[in-house]
Amino acid sequence: MHIVDESAASAGATYAPARPWYITQEDYAFSLATTPEDYTLVLLDEDGEVVYTDTLPSGSTMFVLPSTLSGSYELRLVPFSSTYYYRGYLEL
Repeated sequence: MHIVDESAASAGATYAPARPWYITQEDYAFSLATTPEDYTLVLLDEDGEVVYTDTLPSGSTMFVLPSTLSGSYELRLVPFSSTYYYRGYLEL
């Protein structure tokens, strides 16, 4: 997953780019590095419609999506307290 920052760029700020977040998938179960804060998990279909949401509390290392889902989706992990989010794509 890569980061998407929707905040306005500030003049003179020189930060290193955020590292990607690697998530592994085994069927409908997903493993990830420990979440440093609470995140909202959002799953969007090919039309950009939200089809599933869940909360990943701080310290989470995995989540499971409903087995009733199938197809291609965009996965977003949105921290509760920020203007950025992580985005990736998956096939179920």
